Formats: sequence, structure tokens, C-alpha cells
Amino acid sequence: MNALSENLQKISNEFLSAVQEAFGENLNSVILYGPAARGETYKDTPYINFLVVVEDNTPSELARCSKYMKKWRKQLIVTPLFLDNDYITQSLDTFPLEFMDMQSAYHVISGEDVLKNLSFERSDVRNHCERELKGKLIHLRAEYLSVRGDTKLLIDLINRSLNTFRLLFSGALFLKVTKAPSDTISLLDAITQEYGLDSTLFKKLNNVAKGVLKIDESEADKLFDLYVEELDKLSNSINTMEESGQQDK
Repeated sequence: MNALSENLQKISNEFLSAVQEAFGENLNSVILYGPAARGETYKDTPYINFLVVVEDNTPSELARCSKYMKKWRKQLIVTPLFLDNDYITQSLDTFPLEFMDMQSAYHVISGEDVLKNLSFERSDVRNHCERELKGKLIHLRAEYLSVRGDTKLLIDLINRSLNTFRLLFSGALFLKVTKAPSDTISLLDAITQEYGLDSTLFKKLNNVAKGVLKIDESEADKLFDLYVEELDKLSNSINTMEESGQQDK
């Protein structure tokens, strides 16, 4: 894992000081994960994710951090994820994709490394992938109707959905016994190769989402159609795994 930038290290240290003050001995560990841990940045959208493991995460205890929320938002810190150890160990079958994504790229800022030894059952990952893919595809089609005709909003939808689908891509690679790369570009390369998807399309979508490539309304519609077709193909592949009893390659 690459070292943190000077700015990110400063933000992490300030965050750690705040939660140490808030929770004291109730604090077990602080872990940076997500885009910032992968070395990716966003200009105006919160992208710095922290997992805070505490002994007691009741609302009254978490309220100790409320005074920091405004500052954290200005620093582009996403509302932290406050969990206890029992919740983590008991939720691996329910939210395997989320924990797998955390595990793919993270930095332990302080305390115990609660992500290092997490393991996941293939059946849990496959079921979660199928459920999330089908559900998100329904919402993606519905949201498309509300933004069609506005190229800027459609590009924003593509960007947001790619960020959301990276969880599913990591899970889909797990089902192929392939380690998910931490950076987005390598992840897109891996998922398209393993599942026979259109790599050129996904690279183009990523460039559009990041503002590297400019497109007009007509091309945005065409790209979105192709994008959904490829996601449908991925969904069908994962569904077929169960139906045929397919195991790891």
C-alpha cells in the first residue's frame, strides 16, 4: 500500500485526535479505507472514509462526535462508520461486499487491524452480488429516466454508479478466485477480462465520469445503453454460476 500524502496524513491525525478525545478508552481502532486509501481523490465530494471501531456504539456514545461533523464535511470526510467488533464478525455473511472493499485498500491509523483476517464464504458473496446487481440495475434504469436529456446529470449518474458497482466487481472477481485490484482502472480491466465484458466501453465510461473525455447528449445515451447491457451480462453470469453449480475456475 502506498504511503499517505502529507495532506491526508494531516487529516488522518486530526481525525484520530478528535475521536480519541471523544471516546477515550472506548476507542479500539481507526482505519482509513475507500478512495483515499486507494490514492484516488475527488474535488468537491466527500471521499475520505474512516472505520472507527469502538466498544460501545450506542447513539448516546456516538453523539460525542457531533461537534466535529461540520469540520469533517469541510475536510471531505464521509460520515465515519462506527462499529464494534461483534457487529463486524456477525455481519460478514450479510455485507461481505462492503467488508471486502474495505479490505482491498486500507491504512490502520491507530489500534487493532480488524480487517486483516476477515474471511468470506463463496455462497454469501455470490448471493450478495446477485441481489445487489439486480436491485441496483432496477434503480439505475429508473434514475436514468429522471436525468435523460441532461448530459451533465447523466455523466454524474455514470460516475456515481461506477463507484457503487466497484463493490460488486470486487465480489465478482472473488467468485473467479481473482484478487480485486485496489485502484479503479485495474479493477475495471480485471472485471472485463474475467467476465468477457467490453473493456473499451468501461475505460471510456471511466474517462467520461472523471471529466477526461467530453461527450454530447446523443453519445451519453448510447454509452448508457451499452453500460446497462454489460451490467446485465455480468448479472446473468453470476446467476448462472448458481444454476449450473459452477465452482471457482
